[in-house]
Amino acid sequence: MNFFKSFFASFLAVIVAFLIGIPFLFIIIGGIFSAIGSSNEVVTVNPKTVLHLKLNTPIVENAAIEPVDFNFDKFMPLPIGGSTSKMGLFQIRQALKQASEDKNIEGIYLNTNVTVPASGWTTMKAIRDALIDFKASGKFIYAYSEVYSENSYYLASVADKIYMPAVGSIEFNGFGATPMFYTGLFEKIDLEPKIFKVGTFKSAVEPYMLKKMSDANRLQTEKYMGDLWKIFSQEVSVSRSLTPEEIDDIAQNLILGRGTDAKKVRLIDEVAYENTVFDEIRTKIGLEVDDKITFMSLNKYMRVPSRAKASKNKIAVIFAEGGIQSGKSSDGVMGSETIVDELRKARKDKSVKAIVFRVNSRGGSALASDMIAEEVRLCSEEKPIIASMGDYAASGGYYISAKCDKIYAQTNTITGSIGIFGILYNTRNTFTNNLGITFDEVETHEHANIGHPNYPMTKAEEAFIQNMIHEGYSTFINVVKDGRGFADSASVDQIAQGRVWSGLEAKNINLIDEFGDLDDAIEAAAKMANIEDDYRIIRTPKVKSLYEELLNDMLETTSDKISQQHPLYEEMKTLETIKKEIPKSGVYMLMPYTLEIN
Repeated sequence: MNFFKSFFASFLAVIVAFLIGIPFLFIIIGGIFSAIGSSNEVVTVNPKTVLHLKLNTPIVENAAIEPVDFNFDKFMPLPIGGSTSKMGLFQIRQALKQASEDKNIEGIYLNTNVTVPASGWTTMKAIRDALIDFKASGKFIYAYSEVYSENSYYLASVADKIYMPAVGSIEFNGFGATPMFYTGLFEKIDLEPKIFKVGTFKSAVEPYMLKKMSDANRLQTEKYMGDLWKIFSQEVSVSRSLTPEEIDDIAQNLILGRGTDAKKVRLIDEVAYENTVFDEIRTKIGLEVDDKITFMSLNKYMRVPSRAKASKNKIAVIFAEGGIQSGKSSDGVMGSETIVDELRKARKDKSVKAIVFRVNSRGGSALASDMIAEEVRLCSEEKPIIASMGDYAASGGYYISAKCDKIYAQTNTITGSIGIFGILYNTRNTFTNNLGITFDEVETHEHANIGHPNYPMTKAEEAFIQNMIHEGYSTFINVVKDGRGFADSASVDQIAQGRVWSGLEAKNINLIDEFGDLDDAIEAAAKMANIEDDYRIIRTPKVKSLYEELLNDMLETTSDKISQQHPLYEEMKTLETIKKEIPKSGVYMLMPYTLEIN
């Protein structure tokens, strides 16, 4: 008995020491990062430097610039938890703009991946446009990859020369999507979702009530996916001196081509290995055959001192990214409390002359969306506020944008989805039929248990909630009517009904004002505030550093994450998708599910 007591005591001691030691380990690592970050080392660029652009980490709207060019995942790979490294779209574009004016940067070596991680087509377009501006300065871009997907090729297509090995492959087969439906799962576990919605096209609830897309949803999805392909094919055809018809023909017939196939249809310039590309770069910048090329990563170049001018006038760029929820923002979540606070601070700060509200969201909580939209309205009464839409500004994402003075979006932004839905769950049969758990009720009043997951609703209660949803839809319609200057509610309703639109179509129906990126929105804000030649940009909310992200991940429930190296990665990824995509009970302004366009 004493042996087992000693054994378990020792075992528990080891576990406690481990749990306590891990945070201390990260504090030590944090000290190292802080020491590096506090150093006065300035990154300098030597003559004949080539910028190495390798987009191999998730791209978010705004990210911290780390003090070192360091991949923590390679230094200490964890069995759980994905990479915490991120790149900010804002920082990427700023760096490319600075590089185009830097006399020591000769050109760009673009080394793309199969798929640029966690990036939508509007993000890709913003980077692509920045690369086009870089080329306009007279500098070169050479692209190489062993495997191209459509989104990585979309970037590479702007290059002066595109290379790939003969045994490489290129995916060029059009856009597709495979949405997931959960109705069969609910049937298996006797779970009954109660759906309340308004709008023919408000199909965010379809995965919880159907087993395939409705005709209306298929119609709208085919339309906006067709628009995205049209934009893709037109831009690629211009860059590659092809016609859109030729691009369509390639997509129909090439499917998964090898290097020789890709060259035959003029998607690439040379079938070659990377060493050949390096030889071409040496020749281009005037180096000898054996000379070493000075490459600088984009991450490191971001630490080169900016030449931005100082000014007492500020334009606040407020980044609103992720699903909309009440409370504070976190990774991938836009918290209404955080965004309202940032909007309010910008509104009250006399030195802030204008606000650019950068929205990249599919929507979320109706209540949280309304809190943000009200603060946007208050801002617009005191100073110019311009909305700049990212990959998505749909449903709740559109709701919080509608009362801005002006709205900018890219042609391939996904927006609209003006609608609202509610979802409640009746889990009584789930527990009773599968687990043998039963329930009883006690009420002081007739409707005291309305909405409880183990209490079936009466027809009167269902009618009450549906009426609430109709009222919410009416509020949404009026917000758009007032914000966008529609003649009446009926005019908005005709283009609403939960329908999703591409930016290309949104301009024709008055949902946006101009096509343009974040820089265009900033320029418009400066003009409206009469400070075109005298302003500086401040970015909020404050983003976490790599160390802060790592420490936060250690403190989170690690079972929610799993690395790509894990043998069950795909299965766990599917389960994680189900967890995220099945909403809790509540009222939402959310676009039709998370549609990944491949």
